[in-house]
Amino acid sequence: MKSEYIVVFAPIIVITLLVFLIRRTGIKSESAVKQTEIVADTIHNTPVSFGYKVVWFAVKSSNAEEVANSLHLKNVKPSGWKKGIDSAYKDKVYVSPPIDGWVLAVGWGLPSGDSKESITELKELANKLSKQFGEVQFFGTHRIVEYHCWVKSINGEIKRFYSYLGESGENLEIIGEPTEAESNYILIDTASEEAKQESYWEREDITYPDEELVMKIAEKWSINPTTLEDRNDIRGLGLLGNYK
Repeated sequence: MKSEYIVVFAPIIVITLLVFLIRRTGIKSESAVKQTEIVADTIHNTPVSFGYKVVWFAVKSSNAEEVANSLHLKNVKPSGWKKGIDSAYKDKVYVSPPIDGWVLAVGWGLPSGDSKESITELKELANKLSKQFGEVQFFGTHRIVEYHCWVKSINGEIKRFYSYLGESGENLEIIGEPTEAESNYILIDTASEEAKQESYWEREDITYPDEELVMKIAEKWSINPTTLEDRNDIRGLGLLGNYK
């Protein structure tokens, strides 16, 4: 009789143990992978360059948490550069650790400034931030539609706003005079009186902005984000969250 019980129940016991072990191993494997990703993201935290095909703010501050709070980011978590920038190119916002007195907030979750509605939102946000931090800059570029933009707001007021959309062949917004960083260029101004003349479009001295010009302006105003991976003096984690 005992042997019959053994024959009947032994396979069931073995199968039960196997299922338990497989499930337990699976959970451990998922946990191990997740922990490995966290370690890689936080310990091997070297700066990652960005700038092309994205938008970002440069905020005159040395406090990333304060910048994230002022942006009213939701679900904020500490993040290393790689995960932060990867997520910023989707729909989140990555707030960098301080860099030479500036904090960079990057990501397509932010107002992009590539439409009338977005421009209004961008202006309001830039002025709000600059009221608090003194100076705020915005940059955006996307080569597919040839969208290129740079903005400077000081103490709650837009001092310079230049935006061009090559896809439609027009300036979306121009405010203020060219800054020193722009002084070597005669930038296209499709709303100018000169632009009403056919001869204006034949001029060879007019500069149509591109992504490289956006980086040059950023470098002279504050930080060129395409050069960050070459630096070894940037320390600390950034913050990752949702703008809306």
